[in-house]
Amino acid sequence: MHISVMGELDSKAEADRLLECIGENCGCEIHITFLDANIVTPEVVEKIIKLQENSKCKVFVLKSYLYSYFLSLGIKCFLVKKKSILNKRCEISEKLSSRSFEPEKVEEFLRDIYDKYGFDFTEYRKDSIIRRIKISMLRYCMTCFEEFRKLVLTDQDVFEQLFLDFSINTTNFFRDPEVFTFLKERVLLCLDSYSHIKIWCVGCSNGKEPYSLAIILKELGMLHKVQIYATDINPYVIEEAKNGLYSASTIDTDIVNYKKAGGTKAFTDYFDITGSYIKVKDEFKDNILFFQHSVIEKGILNEFQMILCRNVMIYFDIPLQRKVLRHFYNSLDVGGFLVMGKSEGMLLNGGYEYFVDYNEKNKVYRRKS
Repeated sequence: MHISVMGELDSKAEADRLLECIGENCGCEIHITFLDANIVTPEVVEKIIKLQENSKCKVFVLKSYLYSYFLSLGIKCFLVKKKSILNKRCEISEKLSSRSFEPEKVEEFLRDIYDKYGFDFTEYRKDSIIRRIKISMLRYCMTCFEEFRKLVLTDQDVFEQLFLDFSINTTNFFRDPEVFTFLKERVLLCLDSYSHIKIWCVGCSNGKEPYSLAIILKELGMLHKVQIYATDINPYVIEEAKNGLYSASTIDTDIVNYKKAGGTKAFTDYFDITGSYIKVKDEFKDNILFFQHSVIEKGILNEFQMILCRNVMIYFDIPLQRKVLRHFYNSLDVGGFLVMGKSEGMLLNGGYEYFVDYNEKNKVYRRKS
């Protein structure tokens, strides 16, 4: 039985229809081809895993993001490449010249991307942007920046891959555990007097940071009165976060980080452990609202008691860092907390106009009155 999935599975009805089709034909081997989807629901993932355990399902995907996601969860699948001259084997004999990436040309390219696709990277650090453009060009065996630029602006799939190259999604459960220890022992207890607490996780990636925070709040007996807003510019990674499914390959590191962060129970108590992946228990999803959002364009969301924006601003130019810090100032209650990344700070971007040190070692600041 062959099943082809057109487009993204954007609704529960569409996912249910796919599961219904699979169920109707579960007695035979099923071949499923995902033509345009970058992410699928957890129910679909778990159904495919069960079928593959019985050697009854082969999966084919056209999108590299979904391919990587499936592999991380233990799903065997085949990446089908589009027929294109860009997929031919090639050897790069010509080096990428730095002169091809003149700041004015790169700036114009980023403006064109904004006009065409609506994503604004114009105020990102140019050295980081250029490095990721080069990575994407080499993926397509291209050495001419102008040719690559034209391709990005005319081919949605090529832009999509460049967008993923621009999006940084490095994260872990309880990353920098000493920061979580400080939040648990000092900051969250300070906020416990509030009857309702709102927290914003900026650049939440695949959701491991907000879920880590929710686990700490659960242990403090505070989760019931907390709403966590978790945002990222990448819509696919947001859907991954909503699914709450993660590779079990990092579980030993996750356990160590959890203990270092002051965890009082067993890390695995908060997950369903199933072979090659772990699944966040549903009780933690109720208090987290995941959605796509660009802090650059949309700025203020709400009046929060704490904002976490860790290892995001290092990719911004200093003028943009100042703008974002002003947004955070306007989004926080008086005396609210801002938590930044270990390599980030206030000195070079005018942040002390809006914030004061609370704990410089862990990059925790408080909003000025």
